[in-house]
Amino acid sequence: MARFPFTMLDKQPGSLMPRLPLEISLGFRSVEVPGIVDTGAALNVLPFHVGMALGASWDNQERLGPLGGIQAGVEARALRVSAKIPGLAETDDVTLVFAWVGSDNMSVLLGQTNFLMEFNVCFYRSRNYFEVWRD
Repeated sequence: MARFPFTMLDKQPGSLMPRLPLEISLGFRSVEVPGIVDTGAALNVLPFHVGMALGASWDNQERLGPLGGIQAGVEARALRVSAKIPGLAETDDVTLVFAWVGSDNMSVLLGQTNFLMEFNVCFYRSRNYFEVWRD
């Protein structure tokens, strides 16, 4: 189990969220990104530039169709990556599937499918931290 603080973006008080440091890899490339743990998100979501930094080919990924919500109408592709959470030993070789979106107008989201299927998360918002572990 590892504990992580809720963090702000650019010192804006209203931006305090459960951002999880995440290392994702595809082949021999990897990037470190903060992902917002979002229990209301149906899918993991990856912005376009992150997939490109991993060397993914947009045209070679399976189409998911447009997303809903605030990203309604944005095309998405399925992208499988390996993921690790720094500081959490039991995360080696976890496969996460993302809706890789054709937009950079969003954060990395860690949602029900499949982040929350792989990991347990407990939020302590009044204490400004959350815990993550894997069975």
